[in-house]
Amino acid sequence: MKPILLLCLVALSTSLCFGQMSVDIKIDRPQSLAHEPVTAVVTITNRSGRTLNLVSQSEGSIAHSWLDFSMRDASGRGMQKRHNKVFQKAVIPAGRSMARRVNLSSMFNVTRISNYAVTAHVSQPGLDDTSYTSNSGHFTVGAGSNIYKQPFGVPKSPAPKREYNVITFNDGRKTSIYAQVMDTTTGYALSTFRLSEYLSFVEPKMALDGKNQLHVLYLANPEVFVHATVNQDGSLTGTKYYKRVGGRQPRFVPFSDGKIGVSGAVPYDPKKAREKAPTARRASERPK
Repeated sequence: MKPILLLCLVALSTSLCFGQMSVDIKIDRPQSLAHEPVTAVVTITNRSGRTLNLVSQSEGSIAHSWLDFSMRDASGRGMQKRHNKVFQKAVIPAGRSMARRVNLSSMFNVTRISNYAVTAHVSQPGLDDTSYTSNSGHFTVGAGSNIYKQPFGVPKSPAPKREYNVITFNDGRKTSIYAQVMDTTTGYALSTFRLSEYLSFVEPKMALDGKNQLHVLYLANPEVFVHATVNQDGSLTGTKYYKRVGGRQPRFVPFSDGKIGVSGAVPYDPKKAREKAPTARRASERPK
């Protein structure tokens, strides 16, 4: 009877320990383009009945983060981390939840086309010495279609040889257009980011200005074109909107000073258009 009693007490203790905290992870976008940052939201709910102070611990030169992650690839193999990220202190009052967004790409190499599963782990010495594990968050990294490629140079920089790529990617629901800057020496992406949704029945226009900035002109919805500007480091530096004139297709026009303009369209302000849009009247208020 004693072993059975001991087993019951252990089971009860485990049940109480796992009731102290609940951890949930949710991937922001289940389908991502290769080299695009994969982000997730971790939600921690405090069920301990007291305020929790979650802090990272240090042992000499080794730091142990209160929040950690593990990841598996499509074959179920555990993946090594690129580095151990240490998270800052978090305070969660009793009965409350805290959400934290994390960049999984900064911790794991998820550039390979594959399916992945990730779990979050929360531990706090002194609470109950138990590590709390979340559900598994699943995501897929896929390949897009490269529609533009242009090498360029940035002398006297850590990555002097670079390349602009413009990529379209369908995540199973919609097609988006992306801008990317690659370090051609190492093969690593300095930046990969989504511009917006994209309609493919009008071919996008791409051009480089006098400062080697990338300009992309594309159709975002049936009426509106987007002119996006990306600098050499892969940051979006400008977004302008246009509407076509008389059925003509907008195009880029280079100026003698190296700047890039848009012809065949008129500027459009989405915010002002929404403000001017008439509100729908109730049936009783409509003119008869």
